[in-house]
Amino acid sequence: MKLLFAIVQNDDQRALTNALIERSISVTRIASTGGFLRGGNSTLMIGVDADKLDETLEIIKKQSSRRHIVTVPATGIPHNIDSVAMPMTVTVGGATVFVLEVENSFKF
Repeated sequence: MKLLFAIVQNDDQRALTNALIERSISVTRIASTGGFLRGGNSTLMIGVDADKLDETLEIIKKQSSRRHIVTVPATGIPHNIDSVAMPMTVTVGGATVFVLEVENSFKF
């Protein structure tokens, strides 16, 4: 058995969770906050048998889209004068997935 921790943006978590449930893959959502851009994230705990690992990873990949956003540095925060006027393009979305081997699993 495998335990996956998938960290995704809140914008992606609902569609991803629904896609997993449709395929009878159990998932638990934990609210979390990212360090970069301080955006809202969700950490999904997903338990699957080893033979469903590839299918689960494909679902995560498909439902966790990467997108580009343009942001301007916040006002009121000290910046190098050149960087204040320069908008930055930042890629957000996607998923970070950790896969762990589960020695035992119990449901009570």
